Amino acid sequence: MKRVAAALLWACLGAAYATSFEDIQRIKATEGIPRWREAAQRARALRADPPTDAAAAAWAALDAQTDPQVGKAPLDQTTGTLTNADLVVNASWLRWRVLSENADARYSFAYAMDLGRMRNNEGDYDQEAIIFLFHAKLALTLDGMRCTDRSKAEHLQTWYAGLDRLQPLAQKAARMRLPDKSAAILEAITMEEMLGERPAMGWLCPRRDAEIPSTVAPPRYLSSDAWRKYRKDLLEQLTRNALKDL
Repeated sequence: MKRVAAALLWACLGAAYATSFEDIQRIKATEGIPRWREAAQRARALRADPPTDAAAAAWAALDAQTDPQVGKAPLDQTTGTLTNADLVVNASWLRWRVLSENADARYSFAYAMDLGRMRNNEGDYDQEAIIFLFHAKLALTLDGMRCTDRSKAEHLQTWYAGLDRLQPLAQKAARMRLPDKSAAILEAITMEEMLGERPAMGWLCPRRDAEIPSTVAPPRYLSSDAWRKYRKDLLEQLTRNALKDL
C-alpha cells in the first residue's frame, strides 16, 4: 500500500504559492485530482490482480457481504481485532472501495481506523488516515444533505465521533498545527472532487410519511438541483476556509 505523505506535502508546499481561491483550484485540478486518480487506478489494478490467493478469497468474501443499494457493508469485520496481515488485506479492500467504487462515507471511516493502527518500516500512516477521516466527515455531510430527514446522517456523525476506535486518530487530528490540518482538509476536498457525486442512498435517508393519512407524503430527497448547489457551495467554502489557514 503506497503512502500519500507526498500528497500532504504537496498541499503544504503548493498552497504556499497560492494567493487566491483560483490558485488553489488550479493546483487541485493540475496536481491534486490527477494524483488521486492515479491512486484509484493503482487500487483498481491491485483488486484485479490480488497479491495472494488468500487475499483474493478474503476480498471475494467481503464483496459477497456488500450491497450498496441497501447499505449492507462488512464494516465491523474490516475494522475488528485483526492480525497485521488481515489488517493490510482489509485496508486494501477498503481503499479500493473508496477510491475506485466511490463507496459511502462509512468506508472512509473504516479505512481511516485501519490506517491509524498500521505501521511499516517508514513509520505510521497517520497523515493519510487523517485525510480519510476528514473525507469521511465531508462525504457523510454531503450525502446526508440529500435527505429531507437528516436524522440518520446526524446520528452517524455523532456515533463515529464517539467511537473508541477512532479516538486516538481524532485526538491526533485535533492536535495538528492549523496549517497542517488545513492542508489535510484540502486533500480530503480534492479527493471528494475527484470521486464526484454518489447516488442518493435510501438507507441513509429515512422515508418520510405524511402525518395525516389523507395528505401526500413529503419528499424523501432534496431536489437534485438544490443538492448540487449545496454541494458545490460547501466544497467552495471549505476550500476558501482552508486557504485562509494555510
